[in-house]
Amino acid sequence: MNKKGVIGLLLVIVMISVGTLLIAPTITKNQGSELAMAVDNLNPLVKVQTVYGRTNSAVSHTTGQMGEDVYTYRVLTSDAQGNQRWLTFTADHRLKQRHYLKIETKGQNVNAWEAVSTTSVPRNAQEVLA
Repeated sequence: MNKKGVIGLLLVIVMISVGTLLIAPTITKNQGSELAMAVDNLNPLVKVQTVYGRTNSAVSHTTGQMGEDVYTYRVLTSDAQGNQRWLTFTADHRLKQRHYLKIETKGQNVNAWEAVSTTSVPRNAQEVLA
C-alpha cells in the first residue's frame, strides 16, 4: 500500500473512532447495563458530573459472591439545571425510601453516591424529582 493509501486508511479509522465517541453517550443514556457503564467510563468525551436522585424500592436483591446483600436501584436523576436521566446502581444495604442522593457519575457509570438533605439539592433538581 502506498503512502496516500495508508494516510487515507488512518483518516477513515480516526473518523470512525471520533464518530463512535460522539454517538456513544446518546446510545448509552438511560441504559443500566454493564456495557453502557463500561462504555461511558472509558469514553474520554463523557465528563464526570454530579446529579441528584430520590431513592425508591430496590429493583432486585441478590447475594454477592461473599454472601453479602446486593440491592440494585434504578432512579430518576437530575442535574442542577433540571436535565434528567435514569441511573442504575447497587448498594450493600437497603436504602431508606424517598431520601435524596447526591450521585457522582461518568455517564451511566456511578462512581459514588451519598445521602444528602433536601436543602443541599438544587431547586431545579428538586422540581424534577418531586
